[in-house]
Amino acid sequence: MKFEVLSLKDKKEWSALLSKLPIEQQDIYFTPEYYELYENNGDGEANCFIYEKDGNIAIYPFLKNSINKLGYSLNNEYYDIQGAYGYNGMLSSTDDTTFLEDFWKTFDQYCKDNNIVAEFTRFHPILKNYKLGEGHYNIIFDRKTVFIDLTQSEDEIFAGFKKSTRKHIQKASQKIEIRKAEYTEENVDTFVRIYVENMEKVNSIPYLFFSKQHFLNMFKLDNIEFFLAYLDDQPIACYSGLVSKEYYGNYLRASLTEFNKTGVNTLMYWSMIQSAKKNGCHFVHLGGGTNGDSDNSLLQYKMNFSQTLSDFYIGKKIHNKDIYDIVLQQWKSNHPKSYEKNKQMLLGYREIY
Repeated sequence: MKFEVLSLKDKKEWSALLSKLPIEQQDIYFTPEYYELYENNGDGEANCFIYEKDGNIAIYPFLKNSINKLGYSLNNEYYDIQGAYGYNGMLSSTDDTTFLEDFWKTFDQYCKDNNIVAEFTRFHPILKNYKLGEGHYNIIFDRKTVFIDLTQSEDEIFAGFKKSTRKHIQKASQKIEIRKAEYTEENVDTFVRIYVENMEKVNSIPYLFFSKQHFLNMFKLDNIEFFLAYLDDQPIACYSGLVSKEYYGNYLRASLTEFNKTGVNTLMYWSMIQSAKKNGCHFVHLGGGTNGDSDNSLLQYKMNFSQTLSDFYIGKKIHNKDIYDIVLQQWKSNHPKSYEKNKQMLLGYREIY
């Protein structure tokens, strides 16, 4: 048995070890390149915990952050960990109970030895890797998400859409053109402008107002595709997709509000599905609604494309309850408004803006 913790200095080793896992687990969300995006975005130090025993391997990437730097007064330096934006968690070459128990025992000791107070995970809805964390996390169902099996023909996929959705696509495609956006300063600026304007319109959370540099970094990656939609040669909407060997993920997307009735959003979903098919992916994941309600309007909209659903779970774990309680008490005392607003979140003490 051995374990090691890699950083971005070990990108080649990280990638090589990830490639040892079954191909369906080699999603972009777990790659060092993806974690580098979010380390560079200021989301924490990218690490990857590697555990090997008897020919089996488990990989767990995460972002590590100081709690003290938030202004809490503690008797030592303490940290918390969570996955990068999107889906995350542990991957394993086996679901053998003994191996998984040994992994989590080793990982818990690592957290104890390295003053990691709390851990938060957003599990992959299609990989269902929440099952690997049973007995370690407090696992909570969050919402339903939508995905499409791409082993069907393009015509079969299209025929599976709701009738009104097919009509919207056919009508929108007569006047709107969707073009792949290569990495140019102009394309990045256009994408950012549409994205930011949309985030402002929907009063999005501050975190999602990514910087231009973050978009520049994303545009440089080979396995993230960007597209712009044009009406009369005017860019009116944009979307991006995450390309892996098995999966195509619906990533950042936006449209100018005044053009929403043109059908551009529905057309972009169809374009994304076609792109996923061209990339040889087996599934395209559309994501879920804005909350866990089964009648959420965004979820119902996505179900116009597919009735195939997967469950999205989150995982919570407190490794040091004494220190965690001290942090919560200081948070409640120093930032009462933030505490009341975000106290339901495991790492809510970070939300002190």
